[in-house]
Amino acid sequence: MFLAKNKFNCLSLVLCLSLGSSLAIAGGKKGLSDAAFEELEAVGVNKYLGEYSPVSSEELGDGWTKHTFDAAAGNGPICITGTDYSVYTRKGTNPRDLLIMLQGGGACWQDAYACSLRAEDQAPPFPREGIWDFDNKANPFRKYSVVYMPYCDGSVFISDNEVLDENFPEGPIRYHRGLRNLSAGMDVAKATFPKPRKITVAGTSAGGVGATTFAPLLVRFQYGNKVKKLTVLNDAGPMVTNPLAIDAAAARAADWAFDQFFPASCTDCSPLGQLAVPFIKWRMANDSTIREAFYSTDGDETAILFQSVNLPGSPPLVPFEPANGVIGLNQVTYRSLFVPEHRKINEEYPDRYKRFIVSGDESHTAIQLPLFYEQDANGVLLNEWVRDFLKNKKKGWKDIVEKFEPLP
Repeated sequence: MFLAKNKFNCLSLVLCLSLGSSLAIAGGKKGLSDAAFEELEAVGVNKYLGEYSPVSSEELGDGWTKHTFDAAAGNGPICITGTDYSVYTRKGTNPRDLLIMLQGGGACWQDAYACSLRAEDQAPPFPREGIWDFDNKANPFRKYSVVYMPYCDGSVFISDNEVLDENFPEGPIRYHRGLRNLSAGMDVAKATFPKPRKITVAGTSAGGVGATTFAPLLVRFQYGNKVKKLTVLNDAGPMVTNPLAIDAAAARAADWAFDQFFPASCTDCSPLGQLAVPFIKWRMANDSTIREAFYSTDGDETAILFQSVNLPGSPPLVPFEPANGVIGLNQVTYRSLFVPEHRKINEEYPDRYKRFIVSGDESHTAIQLPLFYEQDANGVLLNEWVRDFLKNKKKGWKDIVEKFEPLP
């Protein structure tokens, strides 16, 4: 029952920083190194690029176009229940500035079923709120062209597996096609906007994890290093693992089969550990120009619940100490789980990785909501912080972590 509340969950997994990765860009090449391209190609991160084409495109209004892939083809991009997958595009007033947006919507694995099931349930046009308010001069994305990817693979855009699951309410098979769906979206991006000058890959919650893992790598495969300004905006996808919820982590790893795409030089990679530090550091070491931004609250009710889930293990929530009134993580323990992890990245790459962490707030996600223009940390508004991030204004784009303030 508690899982029903979890609308925009995200995955915790581990990718890892190699000892020699910094040598890959020692030659001075800007962007992703040749060695990194070779490693990623060797494990098949890019293997679905160019494999699938939309079977139809239709205008939806407000500038949006829907590009649909055929689920009947069987092996292509589809949602978790086997229904059609669609990608959406919108040409902005500045077509060479491109936003690639990955939606959130829960996660599904063995005995834990709280994820968006159909692409059509997340279709634009959207209410003119947050980044979708194209008439708002305070919106740093108002002139951008957009490639929007709904989320319906249940596995944060990183999976490549099919699971026979008689317990799945929509079963009996779960199609975890995250990498294929993501690759299909990148193909639509390249076909629709072939020569952007700058690209931001953004994602909300589960989409935030996808945007911070394989998506920027696929951008490099599609556009190469000609895109000098590649940025990543992670909206509430913390990418950490509760070490007590090891049963859930193991089940996700088995069902989603994402570890097959770890670069070979990530010798410490493990699907059961933390994600943020090792993988982002690996990318930073191998891509000399990418910059990344992370937003979260430390009382995020949805993320705290997700990080507490241990299904299919027992107890289903951890920590689990009813006698002491402890059932799952709380604001203090959750903050201690994710804030230090992301701090490690900022300490090593202070000019290219920064955080906007709000304390004493239990909201989850912001960039698609009116909260985008209202949320502040230490007096700085989130939308203005994102604006300065995109423009790389060093005075405005600061690493901001509010001092701990207990929830009301």
